[in-house]
Amino acid sequence: MTRPYIPFLAFLILLLLTIPFSFDFTTSVVPGWHTTILPPYFIWGLIVVIVLLLVTIGYWLLSKRTDKINWTLFAIHFLLTIPTIIFLKFPTIFLDVQLTDQDKLIRAIAFRLKLIPVAWTLFIVVQILFLIYYIRTIKTKRTST
Repeated sequence: MTRPYIPFLAFLILLLLTIPFSFDFTTSVVPGWHTTILPPYFIWGLIVVIVLLLVTIGYWLLSKRTDKINWTLFAIHFLLTIPTIIFLKFPTIFLDVQLTDQDKLIRAIAFRLKLIPVAWTLFIVVQILFLIYYIRTIKTKRTST
């Protein structure tokens, strides 16, 4: 295995971690109803899965076209994608449900609610940076050949 495949494999692992293996949440709870109302976290999770699928394909195409990968950009991309995946897979992280003091619980919830938009913003920004990097790499490869 050569080094250009490492980003592809890393994002493939992240993609596999985000795919929900249980689709129980897409069925109706009320018997006789055929309407399913999907919760917001399902839609956000679906967006993340689609974006990670496209990024994985992008890294695979980059590994086929060029031998040079910007390792600094890859590290930043990988590290700033992880917080969003953590919040999707573990929605109660940073939330100690065994807190007996109501003020501490409210502060923990407020802290978590402040971290989620930061994680999503980082996720979006880093995906845009990857898109710019991908387009520039493809353009420079075309002009050099």
